[in-house]
Amino acid sequence: MEITYLTSHDIARLLGVSPSAVLSWIDRGWLSAHRTPGGHRRVEKSALVEFLHQRKMPVPPTLTGVRRLLIIDDDPTLLRSTERLLKLRAPELTLLGADGAVDGLLRIGTFRPDAVLLDAYMPGMNGIEVCRRIRTSPETAHILVVAITAYPSAHLASALIEAGAAACLPKPLDPKALLQALGIDGPRQQSVNTE
Repeated sequence: MEITYLTSHDIARLLGVSPSAVLSWIDRGWLSAHRTPGGHRRVEKSALVEFLHQRKMPVPPTLTGVRRLLIIDDDPTLLRSTERLLKLRAPELTLLGADGAVDGLLRIGTFRPDAVLLDAYMPGMNGIEVCRRIRTSPETAHILVVAITAYPSAHLASALIEAGAAACLPKPLDPKALLQALGIDGPRQQSVNTE
């Protein structure tokens, strides 16, 4: 059964903030909530999604789910294999591939994905810059970004997370880790290993 109402602690866990920050948003009138007979605050899921969109904050896939995924990678073999994997494991997804950073940014505007699977190293413009551009545009700031790389390191993962990625996964992609990062497979989790 899907949860319709969230507590301040639920929201804090989802967004990685303190419960007092959530209560502050409610007290300031930024986030709509109602009080239970016991005085506890409850937020409807749709109100939280609206709040996040208004504040240009990423919406965790646990709230809306990923329905449209754009894969940006300059490696055509990886594009094809990832598309095949996702069609088998998540047939409800609508997928589109982009063969590089510029093509990917253009397709974001026309395809309007819920999530982007983004290669960290591409010629011309790297994944960190693409992620920054996604985050700084009001029209795309809500998109979930999952970075992927054949050269994983703690430094790279940190730079991608700082630029706005939700996770950084190593290539070759582990199907379970990929689906979990996208919030598609099994229990949807907010924290994803970035090491």
